[in-house]
Amino acid sequence: MDALEWIVPCPKKATFGVSHLELSDCRIHGDAAAGRAVTALSASFAGTDDAPVLVEVRVDAGAELPAEGYTLTAGDGGVRIVGADPAGAFYGAQTLLALAGAPCPEHRSCVPEAEVRDWPDLPLRGTIEGFYGTPWTHADRLGHLRFSGRHKLNAYVYAPKDDPFHRERWREPYPEEELARLAELVAEAAAQHVRFVFALSPGLSMVYSDPAERKALRAKAEQVWEVGVREFALLFDDIPPELGHAPDREAYGTAEGASASAHAAVCRDFAAGFLAPRGADRPLTMVPTDYAGTGRTAYRDRLAAELPADVLVWWTGSDVVVGEISAYDMTAAAASYGHRVALWDNFPVNDFDFSRVFLGPLVGRATELGDVPLEGITANPMVEAAASRIALTTVADYAWHLAAYDPARSHARAVRLLPGAAELLPLVEACSAWPPGADQSPRLTALCAAALEGRSRAELRTELTRLAGLPADVEGPIAGELDRWVSAAKDMGAAGLAALDLLSGSGTAAAAAEALARAEAHEANVLRKVVPPFARQVLDQAGDAA
Repeated sequence: MDALEWIVPCPKKATFGVSHLELSDCRIHGDAAAGRAVTALSASFAGTDDAPVLVEVRVDAGAELPAEGYTLTAGDGGVRIVGADPAGAFYGAQTLLALAGAPCPEHRSCVPEAEVRDWPDLPLRGTIEGFYGTPWTHADRLGHLRFSGRHKLNAYVYAPKDDPFHRERWREPYPEEELARLAELVAEAAAQHVRFVFALSPGLSMVYSDPAERKALRAKAEQVWEVGVREFALLFDDIPPELGHAPDREAYGTAEGASASAHAAVCRDFAAGFLAPRGADRPLTMVPTDYAGTGRTAYRDRLAAELPADVLVWWTGSDVVVGEISAYDMTAAAASYGHRVALWDNFPVNDFDFSRVFLGPLVGRATELGDVPLEGITANPMVEAAASRIALTTVADYAWHLAAYDPARSHARAVRLLPGAAELLPLVEACSAWPPGADQSPRLTALCAAALEGRSRAELRTELTRLAGLPADVEGPIAGELDRWVSAAKDMGAAGLAALDLLSGSGTAAAAAEALARAEAHEANVLRKVVPPFARQVLDQAGDAA
């Protein structure tokens, strides 16, 4: 198989030879700047000081590579990785690990003769735990950070809506136990070259003009600064557009868009009063209340005029959850805010419908960006942390190499690489539609329509048999999270088969009706708008014939 099929995201430039270099006995050397890359490689490759194969990793700021870029050369008895910076060296190590993980019939661990020159397109490539519903567990987050490192995602934003200390009780310091967990996440993120961005969402109750409230915001940030957080975001999403407190109305007025002045003032205060004195390397990021759409508004006009120029603005697209986002949309949004924007992509999030999971690839995002003022993308995942990795792998692929992004090919790679996904492929296919309002399976919908007309019944039977035959004993976190959907899919496949049997004269209406009722009893939604309508039409036809 093509070596590129095992590397996600897809490299910019890569050539491979026919010979292979065995890595079962190798020694790893690296300079101090490449320490995390060396650690990652040493955890996977065993060897002695006199091992025959040398894997050398170093950082060279003069290597004429963009930020986070790297070169990888394999051959002539060794592997050489050169990073433009420590992150680039780490990403070169991840590419080597991906190549070594590809199956080879001749070697336990090897890498093909290779020349790779690679760098990312978007500076910001990450995820934001920003959904409503049960927050991820600590183990989920640690696993996600390691996943992010493997796939060259460089940011994780901590913003779970239902963490009370993030939103409702934002003034209160974290309990020591929670703070210790945050510290562990910060350390793991650093080990994976992932920026840990801590977000606070004070807008439900904050009196923006009150100096004591601003002091409380800085005090909360100080608590997490002490455990290593160095990047911050302030979120003003999903709150009333009007100012709710009399002091704020007196300070900022009551005209349309006045709340933008309040939000900009809080951001200015936080940047000047907290970030600047501490020498923070990265500017503040914020989410406006008016976070979707592309046109100018009174709120955005005020924000453009009053928000510090270096603050990055998050934006969700032409709507909150969208199927397509064009380069024009991105450019127009940035112009409307008067600031560079980052895409808060509400994909593959499912907090608007917990009965569904979205296991398909990122689609409909512009790839020809040119001079579009887009800093990058942070994808908002599902409550199901491990299952989200199928979609998030494709987000990583998109953000790294825009021109090469092919949703179908990227999705196939994701399924191949994530343990448990390939075994559940029929379910993954059945839950791959995006956006949420799209046909859940255009192919099965077409096959059902054809079957009612006497065509393609064997093909439909094959697909429904795959669904009904899903294994129930797949191991791993993805399968564990998807257990409810596996059960629903099996019964939905069985309902479709019972309807086909009735259609062909080998089944009974009672059996088809019973199978349909069993399928529809599941809360988990798998093909609910595809198979039941087909089964009902078959039952109606049988009733008419009787």
